[in-house]
Amino acid sequence: MKRPILLALVSVSASLPAAAQEDWSIWETDWKAEAGLVLSPGADEQALYRLGLGVDTNRVLDNGLVLGFALQLDAQQDHPARAGFSGVVADPAIGMPAVAGAFSGLAQAPGFEDDGVRSELQTAYLYVEGGYGEVRLGRDEGVAKRFSQGAPSLFSTVSLHAPRLDPDGGAIVRTDHDLTGPAAKISYSTPRIVGFKGGLSYTPDANVRGLDRDPERILPGTAALSLSDAGEASLSFNHRFRESGVRVRAATAWSRADVDASPVSPVTYGTVETLSVGANGEWKNTIVGASWQNSDNGLTGLSGDYSAWTAGITQSALGFDWGVEYGHATDDTAGVEGESWRAGLARPVTDSARIAFGYRYDQLDFAADASSRPLGGDGIVIEITLSH
Repeated sequence: MKRPILLALVSVSASLPAAAQEDWSIWETDWKAEAGLVLSPGADEQALYRLGLGVDTNRVLDNGLVLGFALQLDAQQDHPARAGFSGVVADPAIGMPAVAGAFSGLAQAPGFEDDGVRSELQTAYLYVEGGYGEVRLGRDEGVAKRFSQGAPSLFSTVSLHAPRLDPDGGAIVRTDHDLTGPAAKISYSTPRIVGFKGGLSYTPDANVRGLDRDPERILPGTAALSLSDAGEASLSFNHRFRESGVRVRAATAWSRADVDASPVSPVTYGTVETLSVGANGEWKNTIVGASWQNSDNGLTGLSGDYSAWTAGITQSALGFDWGVEYGHATDDTAGVEGESWRAGLARPVTDSARIAFGYRYDQLDFAADASSRPLGGDGIVIEITLSH
């Protein structure tokens, strides 16, 4: 894992001496701001939100090499018991241990959480891009997450492929393969050649806080876990076939990391491995796609797999985007099975504002070794997204 990335660094940095001769007074800077509001009448949390502010500044040298820096700061109010997707979703049955998944972040335990507004530095990395590809160094998502493809969705914060907010705390479907969150890492991605693009990431220590993936989080009643020496490899495909007019986007990824557990852990952990695949096809005004993800959750000696899949379709007609998506997930570690679907319509209101209106459904079923909690529900959902 380390060797290909180091070779990429050497090849790209070979052009750095020329950078010293360049005029550094000209930098291009792009700012972006976004906000998302989710309204769910009758839900546990009837109003949730997410805010983001980012900046990307770069300098294109005469030799074509691009040097830059990117930063993103986000804040959000999520369900207090499931902030950032992870959380305690079930109580263990009598005599059963409290345990959490190293990948899914879902747990069965006797404790409770009540998180409020959270803010985190999601990205802060340097990048070098040239003819041989791109190298990133710093706080960033891994290539498995960056390249992932999932079922199309009308929603940006309550989608099934990459959920960000959860009004009733019962959504456990997720297929965006986020192992390390925004931990500091080094990543290399190749140029796209004949539609294909590959990438590698290495994260020495993944124990950092993130809004949508929080490996450092210690769930109430569970033993502390830490992830280290994490590697990710991903291959993506993006190509439009001229004769048919169909554009196909697809990606597959594999990741692994060492899992260290507190000495008080009632179960043993070793190495967490995860595999994912997803694809969608776009033809005229229709997008159809699906995704699948499976992780062993890092447990040894007992089954603790997390598995999820999604499928969906969106269609643009009559001035609206129409869509439906369905997903299913099981987490043997937490002793829970989840079913979710979304349906609705959306349209842009202005160049920087979009509104989606629909219906959401999140239902949990529990295994014999876990006791249910009052999470999940269904009802109307309204999502307002602002971006600049």
